[in-house]
Amino acid sequence: MNQRPPRENRNAHRKNHQEEEEEECPRVSLPSCPAADDAGEDARRPLPALLVPSLWLYVLVLLAALAMPCRALCPNNCTCDDKALAVRCEASNIDVLPFTFNPALQQLSMYGTEIHTLDTHSLLWYPDLLHVKPKTFEMQVHLEELHLAQNNISELEADMFIGLSKLIVLSLRGNSIESLDGGVFIQLKQLKDLDLSENRIERLDNQALAGLSNLRVLHLRDNRLTEIPAQNLALVPDLAELSLGGNEFTEIKDTDFEAMRTLKDLDLSGTELNEGLSRNSLQGLSLLSKLNLEDCRLTHVPTEALSHLSKLEELHIGRNLFTTLPPDAFKENRRLHSLFVSGCLHLLHVEKDVLGHNMNIREVVITQNPSLTYIAQDAFRFLPELSVLDLHGNNLQQISEQAASWKDIAHWSLDGNPIKCNCSAAWLRQLTKAPNSSESVKCASPPHLAGKSLHSVELSDLACGMDPATQGLGHRLRGRGGGFDHCSHDNFQGYIMTPHKPVPVTEL
Repeated sequence: MNQRPPRENRNAHRKNHQEEEEEECPRVSLPSCPAADDAGEDARRPLPALLVPSLWLYVLVLLAALAMPCRALCPNNCTCDDKALAVRCEASNIDVLPFTFNPALQQLSMYGTEIHTLDTHSLLWYPDLLHVKPKTFEMQVHLEELHLAQNNISELEADMFIGLSKLIVLSLRGNSIESLDGGVFIQLKQLKDLDLSENRIERLDNQALAGLSNLRVLHLRDNRLTEIPAQNLALVPDLAELSLGGNEFTEIKDTDFEAMRTLKDLDLSGTELNEGLSRNSLQGLSLLSKLNLEDCRLTHVPTEALSHLSKLEELHIGRNLFTTLPPDAFKENRRLHSLFVSGCLHLLHVEKDVLGHNMNIREVVITQNPSLTYIAQDAFRFLPELSVLDLHGNNLQQISEQAASWKDIAHWSLDGNPIKCNCSAAWLRQLTKAPNSSESVKCASPPHLAGKSLHSVELSDLACGMDPATQGLGHRLRGRGGGFDHCSHDNFQGYIMTPHKPVPVTEL
């Protein structure tokens, strides 16, 4: 009986054959030497006739593999694409950073590893690699993106970035970095996008961002900063996007943003500013077009602070503590085209002419405000560019027909409000039949109509003309052809308009 080759030889042959197909550097696994007790017996055994050709074939394959040009080493749990010049390493027990990849690499992503510290020494060796040259970052001269998010990195040194002269994007989001020393990014002359969010950063040396003259995007949100790093922001004067939300500072000084003349997008959401936003806190942001002030514990709309933002186009101001949106709240923001006010637990009223000076407004989203029961007449009327009015998920039992130019708005929504389906909702019923309306507006009361779509409710169910004040109203609403246009606004104002302060729904 012929003896099969040892298992180690078969596995090594299979492994080398697979690595040859993947164009990776081969790893050779040699069979261990026999024990001394068995050496004599094994030596006396003749080699089976069928085994000799297999051994010669194995040697030829091995020599061919060793002769192949070695372009890169790809560790376990990493995917190396030499065509796309990209490497991605998934969650693993890698605890040092291997950089013996293709020297022409352009994108590198590493997520969920056990890396704790990045310095020049940690880049020199990884136990599974066969060969690592010193200063291996110098080989990555073409690298443009480096993603090291969601690891456990706690320290950074300037020398670790030597060789990355063409790096454009660097993400260190979700690590354990507590501080940044001066000049730590000095090697990254071409860097444009730096993400340091979701770390534990408490301190930035005043020169931490030195050398980043081309930086355009900086994410520092969800750290532990107790003040805005104004001196570092002055080092990156061409910044276009900045996120500082979720930090621990409680005020914005008048000079904090004075160097941010080119900033267009500012995210301050999740900071407890409360009264820390003064009239001049946002001065210097003359080109700002997008501002996020959500969840800042603001007790009133900061109209004065916003007055410096003449170019503001998009404002997010939800999840705050104010109780009303007052008239002319955004009077100096003439270019405003999108307003988002959602999740304000204490918001009760939206007053008349809240957007009286905002003729360019196109999108208004005021949603999920559980205490909002009143929207005044003319709150959103006479706005010629308004195409989206989303009022879903509030606590509106009725709303005035004069609150907005409903028929001229391409998309509007009142879904999820507890609409009281009485005669005051007759105009709304008719509106739900228009092409731009939603048929999902539902009645919350009276009980016999609860849950029904207002679109499907008969006009007679709205009890128009059932009391002396509305005698004949049902006939006028129906008209000859059942249309709503026959109803005169002048004769029945009490049933097509909302009272001025707050809606007395219990009396309707």
